[in-house]
Amino acid sequence: MKLYITLLLSYFFSSALAQTCEKTQIKDPILIDAIGEFIINCNKVNEIYKDMGVIHMGVHPDSGKEEKRINLWIDLTDSFKDNPPQQYAHLWGKVILIYQRDAKGKIIKNEIPPEQLEALLNEVGDRVFIKQQRRGRWVETYNADGSLKKRSFQQIISGGGSPTSITLLINKKTGEVRKLKSV
Repeated sequence: MKLYITLLLSYFFSSALAQTCEKTQIKDPILIDAIGEFIINCNKVNEIYKDMGVIHMGVHPDSGKEEKRINLWIDLTDSFKDNPPQQYAHLWGKVILIYQRDAKGKIIKNEIPPEQLEALLNEVGDRVFIKQQRRGRWVETYNADGSLKKRSFQQIISGGGSPTSITLLINKKTGEVRKLKSV
């Protein structure tokens, strides 16, 4: 009998702790307009890849302030596989991956079953490229006679900031949206 109860409790706790990635809808008209404007601006910045990419949306917890804080950024790779979102939605022809952030602004880790990750990848489809495992590139320099002078591997260092990243501060009372663009 103890074994039976132990098995039931372990099943209950393991299923309660299992995280999911659910499909949802974005219904807030203010947020819909802000995301639409963000997509238009991203398309202007990168005309070549305007049909590509997924939008990441980081939702900060309610801090009791009068403004709701949301981060938006676009990514052309499938790097979200390492930390899948808690929810996703379709909007303006894009897939929006919705992450919850903790009080410090850090994205909350979400581990989902492989079948849910596969379903998410099917939703995203061919909108993303496969993320390279090694960041950087080989650079060759040549002498005037055409012989190889030097071949080296250079790491790409991101300085942060991008025209394809924005923070929205939405006033809960008036619905006014302030945009904090990254440098």
